[in-house]
Amino acid sequence: MAKNLPEMIAGARILGLAHDKTLPANVRAIFRHADDESRPLTTKEFDEICQFSSIDSEPLRLLQENASQVVADVKRRLVAEDPGLIKPGGSLFPESRSEACWRDCWHFLRIAIYAVAADRQSFTHPPGVSGLRELYRELAVPIDSMAKALCYLREVSSIHYGSLGGSKDTWRLEMVIRHLEEMIREFSCQAGEVGAPVL
Repeated sequence: MAKNLPEMIAGARILGLAHDKTLPANVRAIFRHADDESRPLTTKEFDEICQFSSIDSEPLRLLQENASQVVADVKRRLVAEDPGLIKPGGSLFPESRSEACWRDCWHFLRIAIYAVAADRQSFTHPPGVSGLRELYRELAVPIDSMAKALCYLREVSSIHYGSLGGSKDTWRLEMVIRHLEEMIREFSCQAGEVGAPVL
């Protein structure tokens, strides 16, 4: 494993909203601070962002509160479809590898919620995407499994979002997660199947 792994992890920051000059400075600062801390948005931050974007903040806040349940549902669906994933020889074995996958799913959903709150379908940072690609290659992340997990994340989170009152904005959530899914699939095209995923 590369000796410069901490530097690789630091360079794998894919969120670009802090660099988006079409957003007000205060909104960019919120995204910068929240992403620096890899944390969900606070209610106050949601209100400030959505005051600018005119997105309904309450369903998004509730979705964020349910993020762990969403990821648990993704896990159940993925493992039910292919139980061999988490068994010896599977791409998400041993448990530390599968747990890293679920953790990354949580972070992908966190970033997707940021993007919907800002009403931005273009929200990734190219240098960070390149960094994540290199990190995933170094850690031999199972790209196909991650892409499939993101496909389920898109479906499951959209259902949850709609049930929480976000029906009119469900398409926005689907679009931003689809962007992340396509980003991951491109990793496979560019580098082949190459751990512990980290965001």
